[in-house]
Amino acid sequence: MKKKKILLDLRNLNNPTSGFGQIAYNYYLFFNRIDVDDMDFILLIPESFNDITDGNAHIVRFNKKMKHNKNELPIVDIWHSVNQQQKVRRINDNTKFVLTIHDLNYITEKNWIRRLKHDFRLSKLIKKADAVTAISGFVARQVEERFKKTLRQKHVEVIYDAVEWIAGKPQEKPAFADQKPFFFTIGQIRMKKNFHLLLDVMKQFPEHNLYICGDDHFEAGKLIASRIEKENINNVKLTGKISEQEKVWLYQHAEAFLFPSQGEGFGLPVIEAMQFGKPVLVSNQTCLPEITAGHAFVWKDLTTQTMADGIRQYLDEFKQNPNIKEQMRKHALSFNYENHVNEYITLYRKLLNS
Repeated sequence: MKKKKILLDLRNLNNPTSGFGQIAYNYYLFFNRIDVDDMDFILLIPESFNDITDGNAHIVRFNKKMKHNKNELPIVDIWHSVNQQQKVRRINDNTKFVLTIHDLNYITEKNWIRRLKHDFRLSKLIKKADAVTAISGFVARQVEERFKKTLRQKHVEVIYDAVEWIAGKPQEKPAFADQKPFFFTIGQIRMKKNFHLLLDVMKQFPEHNLYICGDDHFEAGKLIASRIEKENINNVKLTGKISEQEKVWLYQHAEAFLFPSQGEGFGLPVIEAMQFGKPVLVSNQTCLPEITAGHAFVWKDLTTQTMADGIRQYLDEFKQNPNIKEQMRKHALSFNYENHVNEYITLYRKLLNS
């Protein structure tokens, strides 16, 4: 039997510190090593990506010719755009198109003109798609509500993001870490992450440090840095980007992971923190209560006192109940790549047989 060709667009490999970049890299590793009887996998990667490993997949480098002429791209049976921002694809009459949507953050982040542009572009993609998936139930509901007319009879299938198991990986203590106990958070330093709300919270925890890690070139990063200096908040450090080894060390040694974000499609860092059995505290916004599923403390609101009281309460509960750690790790393990990829292979077969 001739194998069907399944292409995954992994051009985000060029940005390994972003969420899309991490997903692309783990897809690259996993789909390159699996062997499926009825499918050949084609991985579309950036031309400049050099971390090539031997495997079962066929590797195609995206070049300038492909950018301007889609006929330079391979002909496949299924084309999977693994996020909604990927613009170049080759969809022929016999090609099934899978579209994965990670979030609709533009609804709250953009002005009305740019929202219309995003709506128009995403609506066109949804119309073309033979299958639409979302990385959480929250995102699926958003898509179904906002694009009800476009979807028509299409159902948005929830396939939760996979999270690489990093507990036990090599670690390295960052130069900025001192001997004080600390809280930890990570992500792009944008206003939607609400990291700025933690500054006033930390004024109530002078015995702890807070390390806010991630790309801080955005306006929110500048505002946080300015407040730290002007208000002399000595126990909060805006560190910028960190290495994978430093991230593992911070998860391993943190007293708690704080994540007050209101702009998540999935919230990968909270699952990473759970792998280490750390107290995790999250906002009651977007997908976070769904993804943590009772294994984290959910702040009922994001006022300073509520957040500070929640940290104290949950740290006490954690010390008193040793079962929380194991339940949390078990929950984190459920988001593994084997389960995730098998769900997509099932979807691919369903499309191929329809």
